[in-house]
Amino acid sequence: MLYLIIALAAIAAVVWLIYKKVHAAAAIFGVGVALLMLAALTGRADMRTTEIEATGNAFYDQLLVVDALFKARFSGIGMAIMVLFGFVSYMRHIGADAKTVVVLSSPLKRFNGSYWLVPIGFVIGSLLSLVIPSAAALSLLLVATLLPALIAAGLTPLTVAAIVVTSSTIMPTPLEAGLIQGADLTDMSVTEFVYGSVARATVPTLLITAFVHMWWQHRCDKSDRKHYMEEHAGETTEESESERTAREAIERAAGLPGFYAVLPLLPLLLIIISAILNRTGVIPFEADILPVTVVSLFIAMIIEAIRGRSIETAMDSTKSFFKGMGEGAAGVVALLVAAAVLVEGITQMGVIDMLIDATKGSSGAAVIIVLIFVAATAAMSALTGSGTAPYFAFSEVVPGLAAETSIHAPQMLTAIWGTSNLMRQVSPVNAAVLIVSGAIKVNPIRLVKRTSVPMITATILNTLFAFMFIG
Repeated sequence: MLYLIIALAAIAAVVWLIYKKVHAAAAIFGVGVALLMLAALTGRADMRTTEIEATGNAFYDQLLVVDALFKARFSGIGMAIMVLFGFVSYMRHIGADAKTVVVLSSPLKRFNGSYWLVPIGFVIGSLLSLVIPSAAALSLLLVATLLPALIAAGLTPLTVAAIVVTSSTIMPTPLEAGLIQGADLTDMSVTEFVYGSVARATVPTLLITAFVHMWWQHRCDKSDRKHYMEEHAGETTEESESERTAREAIERAAGLPGFYAVLPLLPLLLIIISAILNRTGVIPFEADILPVTVVSLFIAMIIEAIRGRSIETAMDSTKSFFKGMGEGAAGVVALLVAAAVLVEGITQMGVIDMLIDATKGSSGAAVIIVLIFVAATAAMSALTGSGTAPYFAFSEVVPGLAAETSIHAPQMLTAIWGTSNLMRQVSPVNAAVLIVSGAIKVNPIRLVKRTSVPMITATILNTLFAFMFIG
């Protein structure tokens, strides 16, 4: 219990520091390193989940853990983020992003900033998660496409950011690792488990959540506007963020060919096309984000060379790509590394193991046991910002519990899988939250406020529907 209190205190310290306007990455990283050193001091460093070559000195080993996390984040999702940030920077340099905003926002403007755009955007983002199950990857792509289009159509940046962050949650897809494992644990085919069980709970949950989103974002915007008016009473009214985005986009897009609107969408289109070709047996692989982004960059560069009739100018303009990579590394990737260090510190405090042990010792009605697991998963996901670790940690004990009780395994797995993927989006250290808050330059805590009510509601609904609709 002492270590659980320490972990909670660490999270509270991060929240307080960020609230006090301390640089988010610095606050998260500093508290994370402090937790690692405390784990070394209390003899808990052996509980690390990051593989290193131990030296025998606990404190130095913890620094090696930090070193390993830096390397892992920069070589994995971090590199993909940097390349995508570079691509977005290049699209901005040639004006293609502005053309996309103008084209996409034109039909959306017919809604006149109506909050009906919220459920529409949420459903579009959720459908895209069928082919891009990675929350971080989907967030990156939507930041470059859906986010500026919806802002230009009249929604506030925080409202659109909340839509983007919550797009990758519980859409039932056979591509999701947790559902593949769930099918294996229940001795079902992936298709049978996903569409015969999980979808019965998650699809109605997503549909209802879309309208909860609409209500909550409208309420938050109304509150924000009230505070803004009170703080700026008597000042000259300035144009809104959406009006400024639309005006700047129109100015930068002037004179560009219409097909330039497709260029920022190339990585997304290539990923979807490769997924379709793979499903139909035409190609034996599905393209990853990094290679398709590089291909998209070269296609755009060739088009620019033809349009400008200068290979030298087109090649020289790619310096904006590398500048964007640097911005991604200094911003979002730094936050991801810091968050990884914090999560490792929390794990070494034994929080996950304590929660598993507590739920293993539970007895009573099947419903009570499932609710205990759901609560523990929710706490762990919100604490760490991870949906994968809590689900995989708790799911392993489901078959045994189902064999000893009246628990129906698909019900319980659907409940805890949904909870882990929903509640991670209310964590200020979640990758998607960090990516999107960095893109619109707001404090992650402000974005979490926008995602909290829809995601908590969805967690309750998904758990309820798992009992009601999965036989």
